[in-house]
Amino acid sequence: MKQLKSKKSVTRNGLFRVVGTIKTADQTALPAGVELSAYAFDIRGQLLGHGPIDAKGSYDITLNLSSPADVQVVVGPTADPQAARRSGGAALKFSARQWEEKDKGFYLQADLTLTPGILQTLFPWRICISGHVRKRLSEESDSACPVPFVKVEIFDVDREWCLWPLIKKWWWHLLDRRVFEIPELLRDPPFPLDPFPGPDPVGPVFEKETVAVARQTVAGMSPIPEPPQTVAMLGPQPEPPDQPQLAKTLTVAQAAFERVGEFRMLDATLASRLDNLTLTAKLPPWVLLPHCFYSRELICDTMTDETGYFRCCFDWWPMHFRRGRLRFDRRPDIIFKITQVIDGVETILYLDPYSSTRWNTTTAHVDLWIDDEEVECGSGESQERPEGAQAFITRIGDTEVYKINQTDGLFAQAPISNLAFGGSLLIYGQFGEDISDGSPIRYYRLSQAKHGSPDEDFVPLTTPLSDTRVNKVTNVSESHALGPMPVNGEPALFEVRNFDDYLWYHPDRLGTWYSWRTEPDTGKYVLRLEVFDENGVKLDSTDIDYRDGTVPPGSVLPAMLNRCDVVVTLDNLAPTVDFDIPAVINSCGVIPWEAVPPLDIDIRVVQENGRLRRWGLQYTKGTVATVHGLDSGVSNNGTPASVTQTVPGAPMLTGLTSTCAFALKLWARSHITDGRITGTSGLPRTIYYRETIKAIVIEKCDPCPPCE
Repeated sequence: MKQLKSKKSVTRNGLFRVVGTIKTADQTALPAGVELSAYAFDIRGQLLGHGPIDAKGSYDITLNLSSPADVQVVVGPTADPQAARRSGGAALKFSARQWEEKDKGFYLQADLTLTPGILQTLFPWRICISGHVRKRLSEESDSACPVPFVKVEIFDVDREWCLWPLIKKWWWHLLDRRVFEIPELLRDPPFPLDPFPGPDPVGPVFEKETVAVARQTVAGMSPIPEPPQTVAMLGPQPEPPDQPQLAKTLTVAQAAFERVGEFRMLDATLASRLDNLTLTAKLPPWVLLPHCFYSRELICDTMTDETGYFRCCFDWWPMHFRRGRLRFDRRPDIIFKITQVIDGVETILYLDPYSSTRWNTTTAHVDLWIDDEEVECGSGESQERPEGAQAFITRIGDTEVYKINQTDGLFAQAPISNLAFGGSLLIYGQFGEDISDGSPIRYYRLSQAKHGSPDEDFVPLTTPLSDTRVNKVTNVSESHALGPMPVNGEPALFEVRNFDDYLWYHPDRLGTWYSWRTEPDTGKYVLRLEVFDENGVKLDSTDIDYRDGTVPPGSVLPAMLNRCDVVVTLDNLAPTVDFDIPAVINSCGVIPWEAVPPLDIDIRVVQENGRLRRWGLQYTKGTVATVHGLDSGVSNNGTPASVTQTVPGAPMLTGLTSTCAFALKLWARSHITDGRITGTSGLPRTIYYRETIKAIVIEKCDPCPPCE
């Protein structure tokens, strides 16, 4: 088969080599049987090159670079490169200025020493902080997306105890939260809270918390005051009250613990409900709480990769001078600054993992959560492309197309069957390296038609598509419109992403199919993908390696002729729900006391195409918010398509002795998905929800007075 012209190599002034030796602290040979490799990454965590370390501890690796750049060299077990990057192995960071020109190329000497044992307090400890930056999409669920290719700066701060009283004041609102804004903490809670459960973890130190908060508003105070005399023995957070006289005897291992600060002394059950909390602010915390912080220092900076992961290692001196004071800090108290710049617009957030930092000796992993609408997140998909000129469709939403039965176009994975697709469908796919190198530019088209239709009946998908891309050389991020656009009269084409020069936030997204415009009811359709050259000329199988993505993994995807097709059944009908209560005597919902029992409720739930996923009838009583279920049903195959039955309302009458009002709700969901997966089940979510609510009052009148 004729292939596209191979991708041209990047013009270079010469080879880029990193060489070095690995030694142990006592100059002995590396242990026998230990397989180590050296890996080189750019500042975004993209692998540039790797190679084995020989028995003498030497290595020599060639990097995929076109010009000198900042790199990080990591030594770790021979395994997945990203796993080595995430490990606690030795690492060195070099700037672009450190490259030496030699022998028509560029050269870096990176010698590393593997240091077993424990470092003494007067020597720097190697600290590594890793984490994920994710954006929470919903308060109702844990659905989230990674924040890729943003700058992460890590600050060590010295602070006093101002933040803990605020957390204690808001404790009920912070339980099980992932994100909470620091400015909100400075306000009073909307409702009085129950007393803080259990003893205060630091005790009498916080009896003067009201005075401390009042100090925030005193004019003329130094922005970096000395610590209050009452807490002079407090070391900088995250440590609890110290015994400074023991500092010289502590080792790294002895300084290790799990939670930090006051949270390590809380009741374990309560502390666990604060484990995922990230405190956020658009202004630096030392600006919002100026008299809580009396020093800060930038100790490390890096960037997140496509998954939102970062790792930053640095030398930490437990004994150090700060603001003219000799201090002993076993580990830094960390605050993160996240900077995202897209189209020249800068968004900055400060993240304080006050309750969620976890240390393992000299390593910390922090899950950072944000909910700022201005921050753009990505999909977390790999930037790697398949070899050659392949093209294939991979997913609809989060659902792989190989899970769609190509005979009937329905999703079928135990225990679910007969699941149709509807709503807004996000289409994903991949193009091989020879198509996605940007030289020359390539285009593609998505189109759809009823199953069995001729080629001329296919209608292009024209929903606009854009993506955020990051220049690999300048690290500048910008929005880029991908289509649709006409090319030499060929309509509705989209640009194939250029992966040689850019990183992308959503590398696999091809387009959006508003399926309800195509099919308001139900029907079986074909989704088609075709590739075009730079002049808008359709490329057939002699140029493009079209593959069938509907085949389960485990073998080579079979070829398809001149296009990629996926059969999909659409259904865009919502269920209809209604119910009646025969005992009701008027439109106000009044039921005389003498008319009950029985209290019957006649319900009707229908999905006309035979796809009813679940339904439920429930009620609330008076002003009590507790929801009580009366009846419900769920189906993994959408049947029965209709439910018509009488549900007894006897539970509503239990314990009823006087007039009382109720709200009744009947709801249902169709057995239809948009392919998105939420929650932990791993199954596609269902869409098209309908409900109806009616109010009733069971009226009991006082007995009439006797007749005169």
